[in-house]
Order: sequence, then C-alpha cells, then structure tokens
Amino acid sequence: WTIGISNDWFVAAYAGIERRYGTLYNERGDELARYKRNDSRIGLDLGQPWGRFGEVRLGLTSQRLSAEPTLVSADVTGVPKKVHSTDIGARLAVVVDQLDYANFPTLGYRLVGQMSLGERSTAGRFQQLETSAMGVQTFGAHSFSLFGALRGASQREPQAIGGYALGGFHQLSGYRDGQLLGNYVAFSRLTWYWRLPYTPLAARGLFLGATAEAGNAWATRADARE
Repeated sequence: WTIGISNDWFVAAYAGIERRYGTLYNERGDELARYKRNDSRIGLDLGQPWGRFGEVRLGLTSQRLSAEPTLVSADVTGVPKKVHSTDIGARLAVVVDQLDYANFPTLGYRLVGQMSLGERSTAGRFQQLETSAMGVQTFGAHSFSLFGALRGASQREPQAIGGYALGGFHQLSGYRDGQLLGNYVAFSRLTWYWRLPYTPLAARGLFLGATAEAGNAWATRADARE
C-alpha cells in the first residue's frame, strides 16, 4: 500500500512470501540436488514520483531466506540439511519507464537501477548493485527489443540461498531453469516479435517472435574478468 504526502513524496510498505522448488547443477549440467526455498520479505520506502518519467525510492528492507534439500545425488557429500539467511539493510532504487506497454511494448525505453547495503547473517556485510536497460523500436508490424542487465553481490553465497541465476525461458533458453548460479551476472537479449493480423477477444493481440540471448554467471568478480 502507498500513502501520498506533501511535495509529491510518498511512503510505500510492502510484504511478500514465496516458496519455490529448484535444482542445483554442476558445470556439465548434471543434477546435484533438488531443494525447497522459502523467501519472505518486508520493507518500507520513501519515494518521489517523477511525473510520467519514473520514480526514485529510498527505504529499509528485511528478507529471510531458507533452503532445504528434498533430493540429493548419491555422489554429493557435505550438503547441509537446511540453510537459513537473514538480510537487513537499506536500498536506493531508481526507475525510468517510457515504454508504451508493459507487455510486448512497441516503442520506448526503461532503465532500472538499485543499490543495497546491509548485514547478512551468513556472510556479514553485503553490497548489491543491479542495473538493467531496455529499448524498443517498431517498424510496421515488426518490433525489436534490446535488453541488458548487470548484477553483482559483494559476498559469496551459500548454494541454493542467494546469488543470481540464469537459465530457462528468455533467460538463456538453452539452459535449464536456474542452471547457472553466481554472485555476478551479465545478460543481454535481442527480441523480435511480429503482431499477427488477428485481434482476439480477450487480449491486445497475437504475436510471433524469436530471441537471441547471451550471458553468464560467475562466483567472483575475478572470474568475471577472465
């Protein structure tokens, strides 16, 4: 929920709980373990809208993560029965959104940047920086979208708890969901989609498209430089 205050500033509180099931892989893509992950988060932001241009937020957040293996390969040893992690910190987020549509945009751009500082129960102090950019241009019925993202965390993460993941639909589609894990991620995607000359009853349109994707994940910043 959000409360507006004087001079266009606002206060926004949020909370969420999520449960996901995932898989850990080795470098060859073999399954090492399957796990259950619980993620709960609460936060409070002070923000200012920039009209139709975007917004900036500064706030406090707390996140609790836990992961528990549900199936472990017989070749794997040393997997903890359960891992917990609690984050408490502050974040600064800036969003500039000039896309004409949230889904299948035809024109515009979107820039997102977020920096977080805080304490993690399993790793001490942490710093995170996440940036992404997207631009879209349309020629007739054909739209082209270019997306790029850089994300980094200053600490080493326990497997299945933190870090970033790539793999799955539109996130390196040739890999399985979450197959690539790391504290540093670089990713880019070029998307083409064509709006078909049919208008369904309950949707804006029908689209046919394709993507070209590139990216990787690294455990440390030194690995990313190699």
